[in-house]
Amino acid sequence: MNSNVDRFEAMWEGKTPNGINRTKAQKFQQYILEHVRQTGRPMNKENALKYWTGELQREIKESEML
Repeated sequence: MNSNVDRFEAMWEGKTPNGINRTKAQKFQQYILEHVRQTGRPMNKENALKYWTGELQREIKESEML
């Protein structure tokens, strides 16, 4: 689980072997936040991380079962 969070953080910040790439960071952020927007949740880094790890999908599925 922690390696998944570490990968998310690196991609969110645009870290590459050659340094920081702001363009890659922005593309990744837009991609993830668009998925979060479609769920109707606030578009923020916390929800983006939940989407990346699958927690957001579990929360949605659990709320639909109620």
